[in-house]
Amino acid sequence: MTVLDQYFKLSDRASDDEQAFNELVELFAEQAEVHPSGARKVVGKDEIAQLYRKFFQSYSGMQRVWTTRKTENGLEAIWAIAGKRDSGELFAMQGRHIAEVDAQGKIYALEVHVSKAN
Repeated sequence: MTVLDQYFKLSDRASDDEQAFNELVELFAEQAEVHPSGARKVVGKDEIAQLYRKFFQSYSGMQRVWTTRKTENGLEAIWAIAGKRDSGELFAMQGRHIAEVDAQGKIYALEVHVSKAN
């Protein structure tokens, strides 16, 4: 199982499970960068934790499916997700994550691309 597979498995539980949330954050290197689709890049574990905390507070009951492959520079996952916004509205989206991984197996760069959303 790749670090990106672990990321998605933990993401399914992280909105309701503090241990899963903490394990998710620990997948990142100390000075990792995350560039969310349509938003500004965040740098460092503290900012990454804040970003994901806000995300999981806004969405619940998420279910993901994905496939991961190794690339020249790291990993890529093609994914689809369905869930519920905090307003109660249902949503679905799909896209891809591109991750670069350091020698310790931690994510040090993650780009999130959303190709379809509703």
